[in-house]
Amino acid sequence: MTRWIDLREGEGRPVLLAAAGLFLLIAAHTILETARDALFLERLPASRLTLVYLLLAVLALGVSAVNAGLIRRIGRRNALIATLVISAGGTALFHVRPQTPGAVFGLYLWSGLLGTVLVVQFWMFAGQTFTVAQGKRLFGAIASGGVLGAVVGAGGAALLLRTHPVGVLLLVAAAILSATVAVVLATEVETRAPEPTTQPASTRGLDALRGSPYLRRVAVLVALSTAATLVVDYLFKSTAARSVPAEQLGGFFARTYAILNAVALAVQLLLTGSLVRRLGVPTALAVLPLFLVGGGVLTVLFGGGLGLVLLTKGADGALRHSLHRVASELLFMPLSTDTRDRVKPLLDTALARGVQALTAGAVLVLATSGQASARVLAAIVATLAGAWVLVAFGLRRPYVDLFRQALAKGSLDDPGAEDLDLTSVEAVMKALSSPEPARVIAAIDLLEDKDRVLLIPALVLYHESEAVLVRALRVVATAEREDWIPLAERLLAHAAEPVRLAAVRALAQRGRGATAASLADPSAAVRAHATFAKVRAEGVEDPAADPRIRSLLDQTQGPGLEARRALLDAIRDAGDPRFAELVLAIARNMPVDLVESAALAMARMPDPRFLPLLIARLRASDARGSVREAIAAHGEAALDALSLALRDPTTDARVRLHIPRAIAQLGSQRATDLLTAELAVESVGAVRYKILHGLGRLAAESPVQIARAPIEAEMRKNLVEHLRLLALWVPFAAGQRDPAFQGLGSGRVVLGLLEDKLRQSLERAFHLLQIAHVNEDIRGAHAVLRGGDKRARANVLELLDALTQDSKESRELLRLCADDLAPTERVARASGVVSVRPQRYEDALVALLEDDDDSLAALSAHHALELGLLSLRARVVRAIEERPALGRMGAHESLARPRETARVG
Repeated sequence: MTRWIDLREGEGRPVLLAAAGLFLLIAAHTILETARDALFLERLPASRLTLVYLLLAVLALGVSAVNAGLIRRIGRRNALIATLVISAGGTALFHVRPQTPGAVFGLYLWSGLLGTVLVVQFWMFAGQTFTVAQGKRLFGAIASGGVLGAVVGAGGAALLLRTHPVGVLLLVAAAILSATVAVVLATEVETRAPEPTTQPASTRGLDALRGSPYLRRVAVLVALSTAATLVVDYLFKSTAARSVPAEQLGGFFARTYAILNAVALAVQLLLTGSLVRRLGVPTALAVLPLFLVGGGVLTVLFGGGLGLVLLTKGADGALRHSLHRVASELLFMPLSTDTRDRVKPLLDTALARGVQALTAGAVLVLATSGQASARVLAAIVATLAGAWVLVAFGLRRPYVDLFRQALAKGSLDDPGAEDLDLTSVEAVMKALSSPEPARVIAAIDLLEDKDRVLLIPALVLYHESEAVLVRALRVVATAEREDWIPLAERLLAHAAEPVRLAAVRALAQRGRGATAASLADPSAAVRAHATFAKVRAEGVEDPAADPRIRSLLDQTQGPGLEARRALLDAIRDAGDPRFAELVLAIARNMPVDLVESAALAMARMPDPRFLPLLIARLRASDARGSVREAIAAHGEAALDALSLALRDPTTDARVRLHIPRAIAQLGSQRATDLLTAELAVESVGAVRYKILHGLGRLAAESPVQIARAPIEAEMRKNLVEHLRLLALWVPFAAGQRDPAFQGLGSGRVVLGLLEDKLRQSLERAFHLLQIAHVNEDIRGAHAVLRGGDKRARANVLELLDALTQDSKESRELLRLCADDLAPTERVARASGVVSVRPQRYEDALVALLEDDDDSLAALSAHHALELGLLSLRARVVRAIEERPALGRMGAHESLARPRETARVG
C-alpha cells in the first residue's frame, strides 16, 4: 500500500479497517438507494419525489441534532455502532413488510436519513481514530474505499436483479450494514474529551459568516450547488420513470449507478489531484457546473430524452463526490481551525438542508401545476449551474486575498492539504518577496511545513530583516542545495550577532564556518560554534581535552555560559558521538540555564553515561520535557535505569514523582508492563497517581497491550475504597447537621476532605477502567453518571455491565457505586464489601482516627478534641502515641490546648 499511500508504521491496520468500513457502509447504502429508487418509481408518480425531498430536508435537521446529542452522550464509536444496528434492523423490517405505496414512501425517507447520519458518524469516528496529520495523508485513500464501495454495491445490485426481485436488495443491504458493525468493533480508537463552549455552535458560525464576505460567497456557492444537484436528481429520476418500464427500473438504476460510481472512482484516483494543482481551487470548483450548464442547455434545445439527461446526471455522479468534494474542502484552506470548525457544520447541515427544502418546495409547485417538464427542469439546472460558475470564478480574488492576509499577519493555520495548488503557490512566492518580515517568515514556515523548502530562493538571504535572515538560515541550509553557502559566508560579517551566529551554525553543518573572523568574533557563542567546526573538521580524537575547547570552558560568568550553550547546540546539530565526553564535562556542574541545551544534545547521541544526570534533572521543572525526550532516546537502557531509580528507596522523592511519566514516554510494551507492575506495589499516593496517568497516556497514544487483570484489580480496590469512605461519610455528614456539632470549622474541613477523597477514589476507578478499555468512552460514561438523566445513566450501567461481564466482582462493585441509590442504601448493600460501617457520629470519628491517610486522621483528631468529648480524648491520645506523624501534623497542639468545657460522650 505504501506505493500509493504515505503509510507509516502502525497505520496499515487502522487504514485498512477504516477503508473497509466505509466500503461496506457505502456499498450497503448504494444497494439500498437502488432498491428505494426502483420501488418508489414503480409504485408512486415521480412528482411525489418533491414531497420526499421536502420532508427529508426538514427531518434531516432534527435528526442531525439528535445525532449530535447521541454522540455527546455515548461517544462517536458507540453512536456509530448503535446507528448501524438500528439501520440494519429497520432495513430488514422494510423487506418483510408489504411494499405498499406508503411503505415505499417511508423507505425513501428512511434511506435518505441513514445516508445523512451514517456518513457524518463515520467521518467523526474516523476523526477519532486518526490524528489531524494522519487524516491529511490517509483520508483520501479511505474515501476511495467509499467510492469503490459504491461501484461494487451498484454492480452487485445489477447482478442480483437479473435473478431476484428488487425487494431482495433490502435484505442484502441490511446484512452488509450488520457486517460493518464488526469492522467498527475491530477498530481501535483514541477517546478525546470534547472542548467545552458556552456559545452554541450555530451562533458562533453565524457570527463568522456575518463578519466575512469570503464566507458569505462560499455560503452562496453551497446554496447554488445544493439546489442544482437536487433538481438534476429529480430530472433524472422523473425522466427514468417516464422512459423505462416499471419492472426494469431496478436494473436500470443499478447499472447506471455502477457506471457513474466507477467513473467517479477513476476521477478520484487519476484526475482530482492533478486538476486541483493545475487549475487552482476556484477554477476546479467551476468544472462540475460547466458540465451541468452544457447538459442543461442541450436538453432544452433537443428535448428531454433519456440520453441527454443521463449525460447531465453522469457529470454530477462522476464529479460531485470526487473533484468537486476535494475542491470544496480546500475552500476552507486559508481559514483558521476555529473558523472552519464554526462555519463548516453550519453550511453542511442547516444551510444545505434549508436550501433543499426550498428547492423541493419549488419543484413541488411546478409538478403540481404540470410545469415540471424536462425542458423546464433542464433550464432551471442550467440557470443555477451558470450562477454557480460565476460565483466559483468570483471566489478567486477573495481566496487569494484571504491567503495573503493570513501571511501578512505572520501566521497561517495549517491549510489541511498535502499539496499547494497554483493559486496558493503564487501567494506564497509573492510573500517571500515582501519587505514585511512577518509575511516572509510566514511563507517560509508554510513551505517548510509542506516540505517544499527548495522553493525558497537563496536570495532571501539578502533581506534587510534580521529575523528573516535568522529564520531563512535555519531552513535553507540543507544537504540538497549549495546555492545558499556563498550568501551565508557573506553574513559572517553581518553587524547583528544573531545573524552571524545563525550563519556560522548553518555553515558548520556543512563543514565550513571556521574562518579567522569567526574564530576571533567578539561573541562567545559565535567563537564556540566556529571552534567546534574547526575541531571537528580536524578529526580530533578527544575534543574535551583540546586546548581550544578548554579555553572556552575556562571562561567564567556570562561569556562562559554562552560558550557552553553554543557548544551544546553545535554538538546537537552534528550528533557526533566523539563529543559525548565534552557533553559530560559541561553537564556535571551545569546551571539550570543549560539543562535544555544539554538534554537536546544528549538526545542526538545517546550514551548510557548521560542517564544518571538526566534522571536527576527530573526533579526540576525547567526543561523537564526535553529531559524526558533525551531519556527516551536511550531506549531500553533508559528503561533499566528508570526502573532502578523508581524502586530505589534512596531516590529523591521529587525525582520518583516524575519517573512514571518518563517511563510512559518510551511508549513500549515493556514500559507498559513495568508501570502496570509498579501500580500494584507502589505505596506513595502521589507516585501511584503519576503511574496511573502514565498508563493512561500509553493506552491512548501507543500501540501497546495493557494487561487487564491487574488494572481491573486496582480498579476494584478503588471502588472498595470509595464504598469504605462512603460508609464513614454517611454518619459523619448526618452528624454535621446536628446542632450539637455545628459551628465547628474543623468538622467542615474533615467533611470536605472526606468528600474529596470519595470523588477521587471513584475518578481513579473510572480512569483505570478507561485504561483497561481504551476503545470505549469511559470518561463520557462517568460524566453521564454524574449529571445525565435517569435513562442515560441506565444506558451507561448497561455498557459497564457489558464491559465487565468476565468479572462478576467488578460488575457488582461498579453497579453498586454507579447505580441510582441513596447513600444510605448504597452503604447497606455494601455490607459484604465494607467491614466497618459506623452508625453514630462518634463512631465515624473513631474510624477516621484510624484511617491510613495521616492528613485525614490528624484533622479528625483535632476535631474530636475540639468537640470536647471525654470518650474520644483517650482514643486521640492513643492514636497520637501509635502514629507520631499525627503529632507532627499538629494534633498534639489540640491535645495540649485547655478546654473550657468537657462533654461526656
